Amino acid sequence: MGNPDAQALNQELRSASYLGGVEPSAKDREALQKLVGGDMRVLQWAGRMASYYPAERRAMCSGAAAPAAAGGKAEAKKGDDKKAKPAKPAKQEPAPKPAAKMVHPKVKCSRDIGGAEGSTQGIPLDQLTSRPIEWPVQKVRQTFIDFFVTKKNLPFVASSPSVPTDDPTLLFTNAGMNQFKGVFLGTEKPNSDLMKIKGAVNSQKCIRAGGKHNDLDDVGKDTYHHTFFEMLGNWSFGDYFKKEAIAWSWELLTEVYKLPKDRLYATYFEGNKELNLPPDLEAKKLWGQFLPESRILPGDMKDNFWEMGEVGPCGPCSELHYDRVGGRDAAYLVNNDDPLVIEIWNLVFMTHTRTPKGVSELPAKHVDTGMGLERIASILQDVFSNYNTDGWFKIFAAIKEVTGYPHDYHSDACPEDAVVAYRVVADHIRTITISLTDGGIPDNNGRGYVLRRIIRRAVRFGKEFLGAPLGFFSKVIPAVVAELGPFFKELQDKATIDRVTAIVYDEETAFDKTWTNGVKHFKEALKKCRDAKTNVVAGADAFILHDRYGFPIDLTIIMAEKEKCKEPFVDMKEFERIMTEAQDSSRHSMKLKQFLGTNEIDHLQKSKIPATNDDSKYIWKQRDAKIVAIVDKPNEALVQELGVLAVKKDPKAKKSDDPAAEHMGVILDETNFYYESGGQIYDTGLIKAKDGSFTVKVTKVLSMGGYVCHIGKVESGVVKAGAAVTLDVDYSRRIAVGANHTVTHQLNHSLREVLELGKNSHLEVNQKGSAVEELSMRFDFSWNEKVPTEDIAQAEKVLNATINEGRKVYSKVVPLDQASQIQGIRKMFGEKYPDPVRVVSIGKDVDELLADPANPDWKKYSVEFCGGTHLESLSDIQVATIVGEEALMKGIRRMTVLTRGPAKEALAAMEKLSKEHEEIFKKPHDAASIDDKIKSLSVHSKKIGDHTLPIVAKATIQKEIEAEIKVLYSEKKALVAKVKADALEFGTKIGEEAKASGNAAVVKAVNQWGADREALNEVCTGISKAYPEALLFITACDVAKGKGLAMTAVPKGSPKSAVDWLKAACGKGGGNAEKAQSGFTAGDEGKVIEAAAKWIQ
Repeated sequence: MGNPDAQALNQELRSASYLGGVEPSAKDREALQKLVGGDMRVLQWAGRMASYYPAERRAMCSGAAAPAAAGGKAEAKKGDDKKAKPAKPAKQEPAPKPAAKMVHPKVKCSRDIGGAEGSTQGIPLDQLTSRPIEWPVQKVRQTFIDFFVTKKNLPFVASSPSVPTDDPTLLFTNAGMNQFKGVFLGTEKPNSDLMKIKGAVNSQKCIRAGGKHNDLDDVGKDTYHHTFFEMLGNWSFGDYFKKEAIAWSWELLTEVYKLPKDRLYATYFEGNKELNLPPDLEAKKLWGQFLPESRILPGDMKDNFWEMGEVGPCGPCSELHYDRVGGRDAAYLVNNDDPLVIEIWNLVFMTHTRTPKGVSELPAKHVDTGMGLERIASILQDVFSNYNTDGWFKIFAAIKEVTGYPHDYHSDACPEDAVVAYRVVADHIRTITISLTDGGIPDNNGRGYVLRRIIRRAVRFGKEFLGAPLGFFSKVIPAVVAELGPFFKELQDKATIDRVTAIVYDEETAFDKTWTNGVKHFKEALKKCRDAKTNVVAGADAFILHDRYGFPIDLTIIMAEKEKCKEPFVDMKEFERIMTEAQDSSRHSMKLKQFLGTNEIDHLQKSKIPATNDDSKYIWKQRDAKIVAIVDKPNEALVQELGVLAVKKDPKAKKSDDPAAEHMGVILDETNFYYESGGQIYDTGLIKAKDGSFTVKVTKVLSMGGYVCHIGKVESGVVKAGAAVTLDVDYSRRIAVGANHTVTHQLNHSLREVLELGKNSHLEVNQKGSAVEELSMRFDFSWNEKVPTEDIAQAEKVLNATINEGRKVYSKVVPLDQASQIQGIRKMFGEKYPDPVRVVSIGKDVDELLADPANPDWKKYSVEFCGGTHLESLSDIQVATIVGEEALMKGIRRMTVLTRGPAKEALAAMEKLSKEHEEIFKKPHDAASIDDKIKSLSVHSKKIGDHTLPIVAKATIQKEIEAEIKVLYSEKKALVAKVKADALEFGTKIGEEAKASGNAAVVKAVNQWGADREALNEVCTGISKAYPEALLFITACDVAKGKGLAMTAVPKGSPKSAVDWLKAACGKGGGNAEKAQSGFTAGDEGKVIEAAAKWIQ
């Protein structure tokens, strides 16, 4: 800042804002109001300071004079004789103690870039990494887990993946409770492992970098926001409640971690009359056992009522806050965004559920607590910042090493920009390593876009402020593995980490390639906004930078700010509108696959309606059942009867759109319909009343809370609860789906045989996902490179050999531990398997496998955990063909396979196209037609590429065509050379004859080479060389194509004009007085020759 007074105030405000300084004086407040409008840095620090003083904050926001600080008088604005009306506060804040009684000890820190850093004990910043630490992060985490496992008898449940595999509503796992959501909602399968426990403890991998919970833009700017963090938590599923949760949290913090009791504050829910929610006086009373009333504070819906989302479980929460400073009454700083008085543990008492109709009580009371590992570690290690804890030391050291930056993070000499860059790179490499290990994929949509944005943000900061070379980011991964690997064992898998490293490196290099072009477009966008006098980058340009060049929006904002654009730097409204339009389909695919709400499931359970018996889904025949419940989806209600939905169709809607298509759901006592699960699509069919009174068309089947819901529309009649029905599954469709699922298993085994075992590779072929549908199946698997065509051919050969062999398909439900012992059994990482689990074996009876589970021969057969529907024999698949092989991401390939009818159609189409290719190639050609043949082959190759065909045959024929075109081009070159030589010779002969006869004008048609421009030009050249004084008018025609070409030439200095001559004969033409040419219709050649001869006479 240029103004020394502003600079001094800025530093003073920074100190006050972070270090618990005294109340601002009237002079400070007056200076603040003068400066905040013009200086962003002063505004930033002043805003933080003002957040400590509610009265000042309200006054600043309303533009009124600041009321008196605690115990003082208000400062009136000059010239204002009216009483200022302060802005209405969002909540009733506890009245602060009189200023005279407050104690605000000054705390010294080593650095305050976005927040205080250093030791609360005054240890120099550069000595933090070498000092002995009583509570290292690993010990803090393990102590938490051991406390609840050994002392409170809670089972340890490992962290679920940070990338959810079974929750389409989440970009990332963003809270410890995510994996238990099904338990809270009542939608978890009754026989799952989670339904067998009453409580749990763990340290959950969490990412908050997208969606509702998004900390990405704050990372680096302060000392406590992270995109990846660990959430220490303990849960109760209808077991212990407030009494135990509060007592245990106090015991752990004060008796195990030994935090000073006088620095702890608790909050409780103050109630909400509008929603008829009473204050949580029970929690307040329980805290009264440990804390004085002055440190038990009420909080509103925002701070003390936790909600999972717009709908779902919710309830009052009670937070524990810690004062890093101590020796004062900091009650007025609680929940005021003070980095020195921070929330450390949130105890959520899940007592209610929110629906579109309001808030109602849950049938069971749950507890969900969460404490950030990084935050509690900073307190136990007596440091101000999370980044000063030992969990970051290895990562910062690695960043310094790979970037070559001269200063350590914990060095006083490290400038502000570099400090921020260190934080960004360190935080982001943790997030990327964890998320990619858990199956995340960087791309341009949804979750993948967020991951790509994180990588590029880190690379940008590293290159810009640390001078990092290309490829530096991926080289920090080993440090993350060293720090987090001892607890998260999946990080210790070398093959996985090698794949993650390769992905990150590829993303870095791809970003480097697009960077130059992106910067060029940014400069053009900058010029446009300056020419338009807006000085704000257009949202459309920001979107192009995101979509075409991969620039995250925050990167564009940073660049615009650096170029001194006007705040908000980018037109975000326009950008978000375009982004919304572009990602409509992506958002649609992320919709919640939920048809029954918590209240409906609770009602069914309270009505003693048992979960649906779906054992007969594996029995392929019609069966009878009884309707136990009907869901009226538009009204979100369970009803006793429901008729045909009368709706008026939108005339603009597509013909295929049916507003009534999924307006209702039927729950039966038992079913033979397969619900969507494990990558396999659901069954469809009909539910018919046994008395013929109604029919329901089933278009989708989902399972929630153990209830299988048959979703669709009433085709006729009135559906009634209690009615006896016949279930008519569309088994012709089921056969197609079953064939594709069974072939998925056998392809998995065939790829293992060809790629993994056949090549004696150190790599493994592991399933990474699948999508089994009626017409095709997709199979995703781990492999580091494109699968060669010969390997695809071999895998397809092995696959069809087993199909022709007709191996039988066996299945049996087996205890999980017992099934896991079978040699060569295949299962997916991160997948939750029930106990007992269904084993599907192709070629060997499951009982035989279990009798000798360690037998190495079992690797010769496909054996997997699977709950899907399969055919009885591979011979029922008939035939399979691989029609696609592509990269899904680095280290992950995707194959698409067709079976039965679609496979036969693809094979027949391939045969037809092969015959067409032969016909094109066998067609004779000459110099005049060779270009047409090359074009025909090229068009045919594209046609083959556009069809869904067997990939091996497709690649083979396209390779043949490529070689044929190459040969034809070589042949064309020779033919053209010969034609030109013949044409030159022919022209020379004409010129000699004309000269000998004394004819000054040569008007002649030369058609033996068709309308070949080069040949005609050579004819003219030959005539002119042999007879320089001649006036030429030569034509050539291709009658088959209807094209004609005329060329004229006259000697230099001739009174005749070549272009005038051409126009007189053809009616058009281009050139000059000496040379000219024009096209004409082949049928007019005689007229053109006649007119040319007449004009020259």
